[in-house]
Amino acid sequence: MTITERADRVERADAFALVRTQSATMPSSMRAIADAVLEDPAAAATTNAAELAGRAGVSPATVSRFAQHLGFANFAGLQRSMTRAVERGIHEREHTEIHAGVAVDDDVATVIAKVTEDVRAVMADTRAALDPHALEAAAAAVSEARRVVLYGVGASGIVARDLHLKLERIGIVSSIADDPHNALTLASVIGEHDVLVLVSHSGSTTETLEVAHAAAAQRSTIVAITGHANAPLATTAHHVLLGVAGAESALRPAAMGSRMSQLAIVDALFIVVAQRTDEQSQPLLARSRDAVRTHHRN
Repeated sequence: MTITERADRVERADAFALVRTQSATMPSSMRAIADAVLEDPAAAATTNAAELAGRAGVSPATVSRFAQHLGFANFAGLQRSMTRAVERGIHEREHTEIHAGVAVDDDVATVIAKVTEDVRAVMADTRAALDPHALEAAAAAVSEARRVVLYGVGASGIVARDLHLKLERIGIVSSIADDPHNALTLASVIGEHDVLVLVSHSGSTTETLEVAHAAAAQRSTIVAITGHANAPLATTAHHVLLGVAGAESALRPAAMGSRMSQLAIVDALFIVVAQRTDEQSQPLLARSRDAVRTHHRN
């Protein structure tokens, strides 16, 4: 995927969702820009780079790097995305103390409230960030593949396995790699008619990138489910499904929120694949339900 294609894809996402979910991992100078953007989204959408730099107390060059960090080609691309978000009204989001991270002295009711509110916010941001065109293209690749291989490290591996189990139920031939060596082996034997689905919120996990490069050498189609549009994995993949992460705290790492986003993306991907293969998938889903019916008590 070219830089232009990647930037065009990112522009279709909600810029404010990207800023909210990626600001925690940014350098302090970029976090200052993120704070300025989120403090007044409507103003940020109409200001120029120099004005935004002044509000954040940074240089205009830092504003340009901020836009590129989010996956945009330049500040103009970021501004176009912000303008569309403002026009659609999706920049509005309630800012209350409930969005704060879970603290060690929170009572149980507060923990429940914070966790569930964060999940709600993650789902809203996932909806805003996920590009329907990218999802449609990824679903087409998966539904037409000779074989689908899936891999993710740690919590991302749980998400990859979830998609593997779903695809098996509708007759899509798929394999799940359980460790890096297994993943590299599978990536080395698939080819141009196969699809590799990689899950990595950071998009920079060493093992995942090694597997991506091995599959790319075999001309396989690569689908990435990641939270960073400008990450190395996103630049390697043919199709990128962009997720988000929730509020991070010492007790609730961002990986928890990103997993919820990834699972929502996996569900959406599976449904679109099932729609495209409806004649095959519907009978198989019915048979798979019947196969385990006697194992569920009424």
